Amino acid sequence: MNHSYKKIIVPALLGTLFLGACSDDASFEGEGKQQTYSLVVKGITTSGSDSSEELRDVSVFQFSDGNLYKTQQLTPESNGQSSISALSGSRLYFLTGVTLLVQEEGITEEEFRNMTIGEGLHNNSAPDFMAAIVELESTPQTRSNQEINVGMKRGVARIDLNTTADSKTLIKEIIVKDAPAETYPFIEKASASDKTVSYLKKFDPAFGGEQQGIFRIFESKRPVNIILRGTYNEIPISLKMQLPSIERNKVYELSVLNVGATVEGIFEIKPWEEGETIIGKPDTEHRILLNASQSKIPEGVTVDYENNIVEVPATGVSDMKLAFVSDTRIDISATEGTDSGVNLSEMSVSEETEGIVSAFNVSVAAQGSGRLGYTILVHLKNALLSGSYDYVEIRVAPSDKQIETVEMGGSIWMAFNARSRDLEDQVYPLDGTTVEEMYRNGWVSSIGGLFQYGRKYMYTPWQGYNPSNNLGNQTADIPWQNDTHMPCPEGYRVPTRSELNSLLPKNQEIPGTYIAGNGEKITATLHVGEGTLTTPTGVTGTQHYVKFTSEDTGRYLIIPLAGGKGDKSTTNNPSFGKRAVLWTSERNGCPGGYAWTYWLPFEGKETTAIAERQLQMEAFASLRCVKK
Repeated sequence: MNHSYKKIIVPALLGTLFLGACSDDASFEGEGKQQTYSLVVKGITTSGSDSSEELRDVSVFQFSDGNLYKTQQLTPESNGQSSISALSGSRLYFLTGVTLLVQEEGITEEEFRNMTIGEGLHNNSAPDFMAAIVELESTPQTRSNQEINVGMKRGVARIDLNTTADSKTLIKEIIVKDAPAETYPFIEKASASDKTVSYLKKFDPAFGGEQQGIFRIFESKRPVNIILRGTYNEIPISLKMQLPSIERNKVYELSVLNVGATVEGIFEIKPWEEGETIIGKPDTEHRILLNASQSKIPEGVTVDYENNIVEVPATGVSDMKLAFVSDTRIDISATEGTDSGVNLSEMSVSEETEGIVSAFNVSVAAQGSGRLGYTILVHLKNALLSGSYDYVEIRVAPSDKQIETVEMGGSIWMAFNARSRDLEDQVYPLDGTTVEEMYRNGWVSSIGGLFQYGRKYMYTPWQGYNPSNNLGNQTADIPWQNDTHMPCPEGYRVPTRSELNSLLPKNQEIPGTYIAGNGEKITATLHVGEGTLTTPTGVTGTQHYVKFTSEDTGRYLIIPLAGGKGDKSTTNNPSFGKRAVLWTSERNGCPGGYAWTYWLPFEGKETTAIAERQLQMEAFASLRCVKK
């Protein structure tokens, strides 16, 4: 074995005692008798047996009565034989592999034992050294050349690597963190200082198999962390392990195993000691959490990193990067809630100092008018496992311009009649304008459209159609049961008979005050909008509307007298201001071709009674949607 020789300088105030090829026989007054001892100097293996390793250049420090009186340099023969002259009752300290430079002739034994080594000697590993302490008997021996066995114990631990369990495992680098920078040569199981060092071993090309002596590490009472990076079946892995403590003169074998679908790293101590197995494997017991330093979060986006929740404003976001740091590649296994306005990139993977970084980009289009908030779920999985076990929740805020609603009669109603399912094609109050001001000052722009029962295509009230039936050529007449055929915008539907009857009890006279189906006290009043009604087709009429006000809450709901048209009518005149006709979702009990409607049939009068009537399904009436 080749030993490197470096020096540790210990500051002192007096003279200097150098170690060399000859002994320093300083005079010493003591009761011990000078004798010559035969030595057998051998290294000790981890199991405690003799090592076949040949030792060279062993320094010996002799102490008597607590003070240093002689140093010698031994060169044992191949069989370990050597001899030394020493005082009986003295204590001998043997050291090889490193050199101690003592700068004080009067150094005490306690000061000597507290000397440390290591600083400046780490060459990507701790310096390899051996040490031993021998205490001579105080009674002088009558026989000459007393033979003493000196078992030199290695002062470092050794890290070996073994990946032979699976040929698909290849290692690119091993990193040791928090390893002790210093140690005591002659004091075991004690921390010399809080200083630490790191080591790095790279393999190019990536390594698979067995290799001894990857690192040497000083003994440690504090945890030492080891990171192993490489690939398993070409999938990046980063195994993190921790040795709670390290003892000198032991071999720690890092075995990388493939157990089912999980790659594990095991530290095995030779010889085996109970409770000393440390396992490193892909972490499937904790959440795959977003990493702040590797993610790119645009202004306006907020992230809850502890719960994987990303909140995107209604204005949308472009090229947001969401990243995860793990011990292997993270994949996207599935997504929920994505639509045409959401783009997710493929997962990219890179190996960084922190670990394996997996990232994907997200772009979310700005919310259109009336668009409700929604959530995107991105399901995640560890690349070495088959199932998903985590997710990221991306919450997109609702549009700033929302559909106006009114809660009344036990339901939440849209404040304006429907026009289509398209959120952009709805009636929204102008900035700073109330719902009633919209009806009062812009009646014809606020009344919505007319619909045939079960069809989702709007007819412009003041326009005539010939032919007038089934404007959109709808081939499947699904009577407003599925969203695909619903003329109400997202989040809303056609009301039932009971819902409309709760708000507008049939046979109830209006204007007037009455009790709604939910017990709410409502007052109905008749109003007319300002100005003269004009339309592009010259259709005229009055701009009447009925205002229903809750005496309990102060909320109000307005229904315009937007008129209606008969079965397959081709006229452009819906009789504005005469009546309001509202579809329900039901046709139970109606003859073929009819469905239920609710009417406010003023017909030019100042009062009327609310009516429930059957109407031909291919007639034209208004639709007031209710929240789902």
